[in-house]
Amino acid sequence: MKALFHTGGPSGWGEALGGHPWSLAPVGGKPLIEYWLEWAASLGISDVRLVLGDGAEEVEAYADDGSRWGLQITYGFLKPGISPESYLRRSPEQWQEGLLYIAAPVFPRRLLDRDADGKSRLPVPGPEGCWLVPACQGAAACFLSSDARTIRSFIAGTAPATSRDWAALGIDPLVLADMKAYYQLNQRLVKGEIVRYVRPGFGGGDGAYIGSNVIIPPSVELRPPLIIGNDCRLHPMAVIGPDVVIGNRVIVDRQTEIANSVILDGTYLGRNLEIRDRVVAGARLIEPETGTILDIEDPWLLAPLGVSFRLVDGVRAVLGWAAAVVLLLLQAIPFALLYLLLRGMGMGRFRLSQRLAVRAMRRRLPFWSATDESSRLHRLFTGLSLDLLPMLALTALGQLWLCGHTPLHPERDAELRSRLRCYYPAAISYQTLALDDACRSEKTANALYYERYRSPLEDCRILLNVLIRRFLMMLAGR
Repeated sequence: MKALFHTGGPSGWGEALGGHPWSLAPVGGKPLIEYWLEWAASLGISDVRLVLGDGAEEVEAYADDGSRWGLQITYGFLKPGISPESYLRRSPEQWQEGLLYIAAPVFPRRLLDRDADGKSRLPVPGPEGCWLVPACQGAAACFLSSDARTIRSFIAGTAPATSRDWAALGIDPLVLADMKAYYQLNQRLVKGEIVRYVRPGFGGGDGAYIGSNVIIPPSVELRPPLIIGNDCRLHPMAVIGPDVVIGNRVIVDRQTEIANSVILDGTYLGRNLEIRDRVVAGARLIEPETGTILDIEDPWLLAPLGVSFRLVDGVRAVLGWAAAVVLLLLQAIPFALLYLLLRGMGMGRFRLSQRLAVRAMRRRLPFWSATDESSRLHRLFTGLSLDLLPMLALTALGQLWLCGHTPLHPERDAELRSRLRCYYPAAISYQTLALDDACRSEKTANALYYERYRSPLEDCRILLNVLIRRFLMMLAGR
Protein backbone atom coordinates (compact mmCIF):
# COMPACT_ATOMS: atom_id res chain seq x y z
CA MET A 1 0.00 0.00 0.00
CA LYS A 2 1.13 3.54 -0.82
CA ALA A 3 0.02 7.00 0.28
CA LEU A 4 -0.50 10.20 -1.69
CA PHE A 5 -0.98 13.44 0.25
CA HIS A 6 -1.79 16.67 -1.59
CA THR A 7 -0.68 19.68 0.50
CA GLY A 8 -1.17 22.52 -1.96
CA GLY A 9 -4.94 22.77 -2.34
CA PRO A 10 -6.90 25.90 -1.40
CA SER A 11 -8.26 26.39 2.10
CA GLY A 12 -10.02 29.55 3.28
CA TRP A 13 -9.32 29.07 6.97
CA GLY A 14 -5.73 28.04 6.24
CA GLU A 15 -5.06 31.26 4.36
CA ALA A 16 -6.48 33.21 7.31
CA LEU A 17 -3.72 31.80 9.52
CA GLY A 18 -1.24 34.00 7.72
CA GLY A 19 1.20 32.83 5.10
CA HIS A 20 1.88 29.27 6.25
CA PRO A 21 0.68 26.13 4.43
CA TRP A 22 -2.49 24.77 6.06
CA SER A 23 -0.88 21.31 6.14
CA LEU A 24 1.58 22.72 8.70
CA ALA A 25 -1.11 24.36 10.83
CA PRO A 26 -0.62 23.21 14.44
CA VAL A 27 -3.22 20.75 15.69
CA GLY A 28 -2.80 19.78 19.33
CA GLY A 29 0.81 20.94 19.29
CA LYS A 30 1.83 19.18 16.05
CA PRO A 31 1.43 20.06 12.35
CA LEU A 32 -1.60 18.51 10.66
CA ILE A 33 0.62 16.69 8.17
CA GLU A 34 2.34 14.81 10.99
CA TYR A 35 -0.93 13.07 11.86
CA TRP A 36 -1.20 11.97 8.22
CA LEU A 37 2.30 10.52 8.31
CA GLU A 38 1.64 8.73 11.61
CA TRP A 39 -1.56 7.28 10.12
CA ALA A 40 0.35 6.00 7.09
CA ALA A 41 2.97 4.41 9.34
CA SER A 42 0.29 2.72 11.47
CA LEU A 43 -1.16 1.13 8.31
CA GLY A 44 2.21 -0.35 7.43
CA ILE A 45 2.78 2.07 4.56
CA SER A 46 6.38 2.95 3.82
CA ASP A 47 6.10 4.71 0.44
CA VAL A 48 4.57 8.20 0.70
CA ARG A 49 4.27 10.79 -2.06
CA LEU A 50 3.77 14.44 -1.05
CA VAL A 51 2.34 16.63 -3.81
CA LEU A 52 3.34 20.24 -3.14
CA GLY A 53 1.90 23.63 -4.01
CA ASP A 54 2.14 26.92 -2.14
CA GLY A 55 4.53 26.66 0.78
CA ALA A 56 6.45 23.81 -0.86
CA GLU A 57 9.76 24.80 0.72
CA GLU A 58 8.31 24.72 4.25
CA VAL A 59 6.57 21.38 3.79
CA GLU A 60 9.66 19.75 2.30
CA ALA A 61 11.88 21.17 5.05
CA TYR A 62 9.58 19.73 7.72
CA ALA A 63 8.89 16.27 6.29
CA ASP A 64 12.36 15.80 4.79
CA ASP A 65 12.86 12.16 3.69
CA GLY A 66 10.34 10.74 6.17
CA SER A 67 12.86 8.75 8.18
CA ARG A 68 11.51 10.16 11.47
CA TRP A 69 8.33 8.16 10.90
CA GLY A 70 9.95 5.14 9.27
CA LEU A 71 8.72 6.32 5.86
CA GLN A 72 10.27 7.01 2.49
CA ILE A 73 8.90 10.31 1.23
CA THR A 74 9.21 11.51 -2.36
CA TYR A 75 7.85 14.75 -3.76
CA GLY A 76 5.80 15.92 -6.69
CA PHE A 77 4.25 19.21 -7.74
CA LEU A 78 0.96 20.39 -9.21
CA LYS A 79 0.22 23.84 -10.58
CA PRO A 80 -2.66 25.76 -8.96
CA GLY A 81 -6.04 24.85 -10.42
CA ILE A 82 -5.05 21.35 -11.48
CA SER A 83 -7.17 18.54 -10.05
CA PRO A 84 -5.28 16.53 -7.37
CA GLU A 85 -6.65 13.29 -8.86
CA SER A 86 -4.77 14.01 -12.09
CA TYR A 87 -1.54 13.18 -10.31
CA LEU A 88 -2.79 9.63 -9.75
CA ARG A 89 -3.44 9.24 -13.46
CA ARG A 90 0.19 9.86 -14.40
CA SER A 91 1.07 6.26 -13.50
CA PRO A 92 -2.10 4.54 -12.25
CA GLU A 93 -0.55 1.08 -12.06
CA GLN A 94 1.67 1.98 -9.10
CA TRP A 95 -1.34 2.46 -6.77
CA GLN A 96 -3.00 -0.92 -7.43
CA GLU A 97 -1.79 -2.66 -4.28
CA GLY A 98 -3.49 -0.13 -2.01
CA LEU A 99 -3.93 3.62 -1.67
CA LEU A 100 -4.33 6.14 1.14
CA TYR A 101 -5.21 9.44 -0.50
CA ILE A 102 -5.74 12.84 1.20
CA ALA A 103 -6.37 16.02 -0.79
CA ALA A 104 -7.99 18.38 1.73
CA PRO A 105 -7.62 19.47 5.38
CA VAL A 106 -8.72 16.16 6.89
CA PHE A 107 -7.84 15.14 10.44
CA PRO A 108 -7.71 11.36 11.05
CA ARG A 109 -9.38 11.36 14.45
CA ARG A 110 -8.69 8.13 16.33
CA LEU A 111 -11.52 6.42 18.18
CA LEU A 112 -9.21 4.21 20.25
CA ASP A 113 -6.45 4.99 22.73
CA ARG A 114 -2.92 3.80 22.05
CA ASP A 115 -1.54 0.73 23.78
CA ALA A 116 0.46 1.10 26.98
CA ASP A 117 3.67 0.65 24.96
CA GLY A 118 2.61 3.48 22.62
CA LYS A 119 1.91 1.27 19.60
CA SER A 120 -1.07 1.80 17.36
CA ARG A 121 -4.15 -0.37 17.57
CA LEU A 122 -5.61 0.65 14.20
CA PRO A 123 -6.98 -2.25 12.14
CA VAL A 124 -5.70 -2.77 8.60
CA PRO A 125 -8.36 -2.22 5.86
CA GLY A 126 -9.87 -5.33 4.32
CA PRO A 127 -9.32 -6.40 0.71
CA GLU A 128 -12.75 -5.30 -0.58
CA GLY A 129 -14.55 -1.98 -0.83
CA CYS A 130 -13.26 1.42 0.15
CA TRP A 131 -13.48 4.14 2.73
CA LEU A 132 -14.29 7.58 1.39
CA VAL A 133 -14.68 11.13 2.72
CA PRO A 134 -16.36 13.31 0.07
CA ALA A 135 -15.54 16.99 -0.34
CA CYS A 136 -17.22 19.81 -2.22
CA GLN A 137 -18.01 19.56 -5.95
CA GLY A 138 -17.89 15.77 -5.92
CA ALA A 139 -14.16 15.50 -5.26
CA ALA A 140 -12.74 13.20 -2.61
CA ALA A 141 -11.12 14.67 0.49
CA CYS A 142 -9.88 11.27 1.67
CA PHE A 143 -9.86 7.79 0.12
CA LEU A 144 -8.57 4.47 1.45
CA SER A 145 -8.72 1.08 -0.26
CA SER A 146 -6.68 -2.02 -0.99
CA ASP A 147 -9.10 -3.24 -3.69
CA ALA A 148 -7.39 -2.88 -7.10
CA ARG A 149 -10.67 -2.62 -9.03
CA THR A 150 -12.02 0.12 -6.74
CA ILE A 151 -8.75 2.00 -6.94
CA ARG A 152 -8.76 1.90 -10.74
CA SER A 153 -12.31 3.27 -10.80
CA PHE A 154 -11.39 6.03 -8.37
CA ILE A 155 -8.38 7.08 -10.42
CA ALA A 156 -10.50 7.06 -13.59
CA GLY A 157 -12.80 9.60 -11.95
CA THR A 158 -15.67 7.32 -10.92
CA ALA A 159 -16.34 7.96 -7.26
CA PRO A 160 -17.50 4.90 -5.29
CA ALA A 161 -21.23 4.82 -4.65
CA THR A 162 -20.87 3.96 -0.98
CA SER A 163 -18.23 4.09 1.69
CA ARG A 164 -17.61 1.46 4.30
CA ASP A 165 -17.84 2.42 7.96
CA TRP A 166 -14.69 4.25 9.10
CA ALA A 167 -15.38 3.19 12.69
CA ALA A 168 -14.35 -0.36 11.72
CA LEU A 169 -10.85 1.04 11.20
CA GLY A 170 -10.88 2.99 14.46
CA ILE A 171 -10.91 6.30 12.58
CA ASP A 172 -13.39 9.17 12.32
CA PRO A 173 -12.02 11.53 9.61
CA LEU A 174 -12.90 15.16 10.28
CA VAL A 175 -12.92 17.65 7.42
CA LEU A 176 -11.67 20.99 8.71
CA ALA A 177 -13.98 23.10 6.59
CA ASP A 178 -13.63 26.38 8.47
CA MET A 179 -11.97 28.14 11.38
CA LYS A 180 -14.64 26.93 13.79
CA ALA A 181 -13.87 23.27 13.00
CA TYR A 182 -10.12 23.90 13.36
CA TYR A 183 -10.59 25.59 16.75
CA GLN A 184 -12.97 22.94 18.06
CA LEU A 185 -10.56 20.17 17.08
CA ASN A 186 -7.74 21.78 19.03
CA GLN A 187 -10.01 22.17 22.04
CA ARG A 188 -11.07 18.53 21.80
CA LEU A 189 -7.43 17.41 21.74
CA VAL A 190 -6.21 19.55 24.61
CA LYS A 191 -9.14 18.42 26.77
CA GLY A 192 -8.03 14.80 26.60
CA GLU A 193 -8.06 13.23 23.15
CA ILE A 194 -4.38 13.98 22.60
CA VAL A 195 -3.59 10.77 24.55
CA ARG A 196 -4.73 8.77 21.49
CA TYR A 197 -1.75 10.00 19.46
CA VAL A 198 2.01 10.35 19.74
CA ARG A 199 1.95 13.06 22.35
CA PRO A 200 3.74 16.40 21.94
CA GLY A 201 6.22 17.58 24.55
CA PHE A 202 7.65 15.86 27.56
CA GLY A 203 4.92 16.31 30.14
CA GLY A 204 4.32 18.89 32.81
CA GLY A 205 1.83 17.24 35.10
CA ASP A 206 -1.66 15.87 34.56
CA GLY A 207 -3.13 17.27 31.38
CA ALA A 208 -0.05 19.39 30.60
CA TYR A 209 2.27 18.76 27.64
CA ILE A 210 5.30 21.03 27.46
CA GLY A 211 7.93 20.93 24.73
CA SER A 212 11.69 21.40 24.87
CA ASN A 213 13.55 24.65 25.55
CA VAL A 214 10.55 26.34 27.21
CA ILE A 215 11.38 29.05 29.75
CA ILE A 216 8.81 29.17 32.58
CA PRO A 217 9.61 31.48 35.55
CA PRO A 218 8.32 30.40 38.98
CA SER A 219 5.69 33.16 39.01
CA VAL A 220 3.95 31.82 35.87
CA GLU A 221 0.68 30.04 36.65
CA LEU A 222 -0.11 26.99 34.55
CA ARG A 223 -3.70 25.76 34.59
CA PRO A 224 -4.02 22.41 32.78
CA PRO A 225 -5.13 21.11 30.42
CA LEU A 226 -2.67 22.83 28.12
CA ILE A 227 -0.15 22.15 25.37
CA ILE A 228 2.98 24.26 24.89
CA GLY A 229 5.32 23.74 21.94
CA ASN A 230 9.10 24.03 21.66
CA ASP A 231 11.31 27.11 22.06
CA CYS A 232 8.71 29.19 23.91
CA ARG A 233 9.24 31.87 26.57
CA LEU A 234 6.70 32.80 29.21
CA HIS A 235 7.39 35.99 31.17
CA PRO A 236 6.70 36.43 34.91
CA MET A 237 3.12 36.46 36.23
CA ALA A 238 1.61 35.14 32.99
CA VAL A 239 -1.41 32.83 33.40
CA ILE A 240 -1.72 30.00 30.87
CA GLY A 241 -4.84 27.84 30.73
CA PRO A 242 -7.08 26.08 30.91
CA ASP A 243 -7.70 24.64 27.43
CA VAL A 244 -4.81 26.39 25.70
CA VAL A 245 -2.72 25.16 22.74
CA ILE A 246 0.48 27.15 22.16
CA GLY A 247 2.67 26.46 19.14
CA ASN A 248 6.45 26.70 18.72
CA ARG A 249 8.52 29.86 19.09
CA VAL A 250 5.89 31.81 21.04
CA ILE A 251 6.61 34.62 23.51
CA VAL A 252 4.02 35.52 26.15
CA ASP A 253 4.88 38.78 27.92
CA ARG A 254 4.28 39.75 31.56
CA GLN A 255 0.87 39.47 33.21
CA THR A 256 -0.88 38.16 30.11
CA GLU A 257 -3.69 35.64 30.58
CA ILE A 258 -4.63 33.05 27.95
CA ALA A 259 -7.58 30.66 28.18
CA ASN A 260 -9.59 28.53 25.73
CA SER A 261 -7.38 29.70 22.87
CA VAL A 262 -5.02 28.49 20.14
CA ILE A 263 -1.76 30.42 19.66
CA LEU A 264 0.06 29.65 16.41
CA ASP A 265 3.79 29.34 15.81
CA GLY A 266 5.95 32.45 15.84
CA THR A 267 3.61 34.75 17.77
CA TYR A 268 4.40 37.47 20.30
CA LEU A 269 1.71 38.39 22.85
CA GLY A 270 2.32 41.69 24.64
CA ARG A 271 1.91 42.69 28.26
CA ASN A 272 -1.30 42.75 30.28
CA LEU A 273 -3.44 41.09 27.64
CA GLU A 274 -6.40 38.81 28.18
CA ILE A 275 -6.89 36.32 25.35
CA ARG A 276 -9.99 34.10 25.62
CA ASP A 277 -11.77 31.94 23.05
CA ARG A 278 -9.60 33.11 20.18
CA VAL A 279 -7.13 31.90 17.56
CA VAL A 280 -4.02 34.09 17.39
CA ALA A 281 -1.64 34.00 14.40
CA GLY A 282 1.10 36.61 14.57
CA ALA A 283 -0.61 40.00 14.60
CA ARG A 284 -3.95 38.46 13.61
CA LEU A 285 -6.75 37.85 16.09
CA ILE A 286 -9.46 35.46 14.86
CA GLU A 287 -12.89 34.82 16.33
CA PRO A 288 -13.34 31.11 15.55
CA GLU A 289 -17.15 30.97 15.73
CA THR A 290 -17.64 33.36 12.80
CA GLY A 291 -14.13 33.47 11.33
CA THR A 292 -13.95 37.24 11.86
CA ILE A 293 -10.39 38.52 11.49
CA LEU A 294 -8.86 41.51 13.25
CA ASP A 295 -5.33 42.55 12.28
CA ILE A 296 -3.57 44.35 15.13
CA GLU A 297 -1.15 46.98 13.84
CA ASP A 298 0.39 47.78 17.23
CA PRO A 299 3.45 45.45 17.55
CA TRP A 300 3.45 45.97 21.32
CA LEU A 301 0.17 44.03 21.54
CA LEU A 302 0.47 41.25 18.96
CA ALA A 303 3.20 40.63 16.41
CA PRO A 304 4.71 37.86 14.31
CA LEU A 305 8.18 36.81 15.36
CA GLY A 306 10.80 36.89 12.62
CA VAL A 307 11.71 33.63 10.98
CA SER A 308 15.09 32.19 11.86
CA PHE A 309 17.81 34.31 10.26
CA ARG A 310 19.90 32.23 7.88
CA LEU A 311 23.61 32.87 7.42
CA VAL A 312 23.06 33.59 3.73
CA ASP A 313 20.63 36.39 4.67
CA GLY A 314 23.23 37.88 7.01
CA VAL A 315 25.76 37.91 4.19
CA ARG A 316 23.18 39.47 1.87
CA ALA A 317 22.41 42.19 4.42
CA VAL A 318 26.08 43.16 4.94
CA LEU A 319 27.01 43.12 1.25
CA GLY A 320 23.82 44.91 0.28
CA TRP A 321 24.40 47.68 2.82
CA ALA A 322 28.00 48.17 1.66
CA ALA A 323 26.98 48.29 -2.01
CA ALA A 324 24.19 50.79 -1.23
CA VAL A 325 26.66 53.12 0.53
CA VAL A 326 29.11 52.95 -2.40
CA LEU A 327 26.34 53.70 -4.91
CA LEU A 328 25.15 56.62 -2.79
CA LEU A 329 28.61 58.17 -2.78
CA LEU A 330 28.96 57.73 -6.55
CA GLN A 331 25.51 59.06 -7.39
CA ALA A 332 25.17 61.92 -4.92
CA ILE A 333 26.60 64.75 -7.08
CA PRO A 334 25.01 63.68 -10.43
CA PHE A 335 21.70 63.20 -8.62
CA ALA A 336 21.78 66.68 -7.09
CA LEU A 337 22.48 68.35 -10.44
CA LEU A 338 20.04 66.41 -12.62
CA TYR A 339 17.22 66.29 -10.08
CA LEU A 340 17.30 70.07 -9.63
CA LEU A 341 17.11 70.49 -13.43
CA LEU A 342 14.21 68.05 -13.77
CA ARG A 343 12.27 69.62 -10.89
CA GLY A 344 12.93 73.11 -12.15
CA MET A 345 11.66 72.22 -15.63
CA GLY A 346 8.64 70.37 -14.20
CA MET A 347 9.64 67.10 -15.85
CA GLY A 348 9.31 64.82 -12.86
CA ARG A 349 9.24 64.35 -9.11
CA PHE A 350 9.27 61.69 -6.40
CA ARG A 351 5.88 60.63 -5.12
CA LEU A 352 5.35 58.88 -1.80
CA SER A 353 3.35 55.65 -1.71
CA GLN A 354 2.59 53.57 1.36
CA ARG A 355 4.28 50.17 1.25
CA LEU A 356 5.40 47.39 3.55
CA ALA A 357 9.06 47.85 4.51
CA VAL A 358 11.26 45.57 6.64
CA ARG A 359 9.53 43.88 9.59
CA ALA A 360 6.25 44.53 7.70
CA MET A 361 6.22 48.14 8.95
CA ARG A 362 4.14 50.53 6.84
CA ARG A 363 6.24 53.32 5.37
CA ARG A 364 5.78 55.92 2.66
CA LEU A 365 8.41 55.10 0.07
CA PRO A 366 9.58 57.43 -2.74
CA PHE A 367 8.90 56.38 -6.34
CA TRP A 368 10.00 58.43 -9.37
CA SER A 369 7.21 59.81 -11.56
CA ALA A 370 8.08 61.57 -14.84
CA THR A 371 5.89 63.85 -16.94
CA ASP A 372 8.01 63.45 -20.10
CA GLU A 373 9.72 60.07 -20.26
CA SER A 374 10.98 60.66 -23.80
CA SER A 375 13.19 63.64 -22.92
CA ARG A 376 16.95 63.18 -23.05
CA LEU A 377 17.33 64.58 -19.54
CA HIS A 378 14.92 62.00 -18.13
CA ARG A 379 16.62 59.17 -20.02
CA LEU A 380 19.98 60.28 -18.62
CA PHE A 381 18.53 60.43 -15.09
CA THR A 382 17.08 56.92 -15.20
CA GLY A 383 19.90 55.49 -17.36
CA LEU A 384 22.32 56.30 -14.57
CA SER A 385 19.77 54.83 -12.10
CA LEU A 386 19.66 58.11 -10.20
CA ASP A 387 15.93 57.60 -9.65
CA LEU A 388 16.87 54.78 -7.26
CA LEU A 389 18.98 56.97 -4.97
CA PRO A 390 16.27 57.70 -2.34
CA MET A 391 15.57 53.96 -2.06
CA LEU A 392 19.31 53.30 -1.76
CA ALA A 393 19.41 55.81 1.07
CA LEU A 394 16.68 53.85 2.87
CA THR A 395 18.76 50.70 2.30
CA ALA A 396 21.74 52.37 3.97
CA LEU A 397 19.45 53.27 6.89
CA GLY A 398 18.33 49.65 7.25
CA GLN A 399 14.72 50.20 6.16
CA LEU A 400 15.04 48.19 2.93
CA TRP A 401 17.20 45.42 1.46
CA LEU A 402 19.33 46.28 -1.55
CA CYS A 403 17.91 43.47 -3.72
CA GLY A 404 14.82 41.43 -3.09
CA HIS A 405 11.06 41.83 -3.42
CA THR A 406 9.32 44.85 -4.85
CA PRO A 407 7.86 46.66 -1.79
CA LEU A 408 4.26 45.49 -1.53
CA HIS A 409 1.20 47.65 -1.02
CA PRO A 410 -0.58 46.80 2.27
CA GLU A 411 -4.01 46.38 0.65
CA ARG A 412 -3.51 45.68 -3.06
CA ASP A 413 -0.82 43.07 -2.45
CA ALA A 414 -2.26 41.50 0.71
CA GLU A 415 -2.87 38.15 -1.01
CA LEU A 416 0.70 37.93 -2.31
CA ARG A 417 2.13 38.91 1.08
CA SER A 418 0.14 36.11 2.73
CA ARG A 419 1.77 33.59 0.37
CA LEU A 420 5.30 34.68 1.21
CA ARG A 421 6.92 32.99 4.18
CA CYS A 422 9.87 35.40 3.98
CA TYR A 423 9.50 38.97 2.70
CA TYR A 424 12.50 41.08 1.67
CA PRO A 425 11.33 44.55 0.50
CA ALA A 426 14.15 46.05 -1.53
CA ALA A 427 15.32 49.04 -3.49
CA ILE A 428 16.03 46.88 -6.55
CA SER A 429 14.05 43.87 -7.74
CA TYR A 430 13.16 41.88 -10.83
CA GLN A 431 10.49 44.49 -11.61
CA THR A 432 12.91 47.45 -11.59
CA LEU A 433 13.56 47.05 -15.33
CA ALA A 434 9.89 46.80 -16.26
CA LEU A 435 8.58 49.72 -18.26
CA ASP A 436 5.06 49.05 -16.99
CA ASP A 437 3.74 47.46 -13.83
CA ALA A 438 4.07 43.70 -14.05
CA CYS A 439 0.89 41.67 -14.24
CA ARG A 440 -0.20 39.98 -11.05
CA SER A 441 0.86 36.49 -12.13
CA GLU A 442 4.35 37.67 -13.15
CA LYS A 443 4.73 39.63 -9.93
CA THR A 444 3.72 36.59 -7.88
CA ALA A 445 6.05 34.28 -9.80
CA ASN A 446 9.00 36.64 -9.32
CA ALA A 447 8.30 37.03 -5.61
CA LEU A 448 8.06 33.29 -4.98
CA TYR A 449 11.14 32.61 -7.10
CA TYR A 450 13.26 35.09 -5.15
CA GLU A 451 12.02 33.74 -1.81
CA ARG A 452 13.17 30.27 -2.81
CA TYR A 453 16.47 31.05 -4.59
CA ARG A 454 17.74 34.19 -2.84
CA SER A 455 21.51 34.34 -2.33
CA PRO A 456 24.37 36.89 -2.48
CA LEU A 457 25.09 35.67 -6.02
CA GLU A 458 21.46 36.20 -7.08
CA ASP A 459 21.51 39.70 -5.54
CA CYS A 460 24.69 40.50 -7.48
CA ARG A 461 23.08 39.26 -10.69
CA ILE A 462 19.98 41.42 -10.12
CA LEU A 463 22.04 44.53 -9.29
CA LEU A 464 24.36 44.28 -12.30
CA ASN A 465 21.50 43.36 -14.63
CA VAL A 466 19.51 46.45 -13.59
CA LEU A 467 22.41 48.93 -13.69
CA ILE A 468 23.92 47.70 -16.98
CA ARG A 469 20.67 47.20 -18.89
CA ARG A 470 19.34 50.59 -17.79
CA PHE A 471 22.54 52.23 -19.03
CA LEU A 472 22.34 50.38 -22.36
CA MET A 473 18.70 51.37 -22.75
CA MET A 474 19.72 54.99 -22.27
CA LEU A 475 22.37 54.72 -24.98
CA ALA A 476 19.80 53.11 -27.29
CA GLY A 477 17.42 56.02 -26.72
CA ARG A 478 14.72 53.92 -25.03
